[in-house]
Amino acid sequence: MSDDELRRAIRVLRERADLARNEGREDDAAMLERTILDYQKEMSQRL
Repeated sequence: MSDDELRRAIRVLRERADLARNEGREDDAAMLERTILDYQKEMSQRL
């Protein structure tokens, strides 16, 4: 995945995690947050 694709994916996943949290789907939000952290780690390793 390119840097731009990773940034886009993180942004979309954040929106989905916020929506899940607002709808009371804490398990889904937590799963999305873990994926976001994985993507952020990948981004930081590229720097």
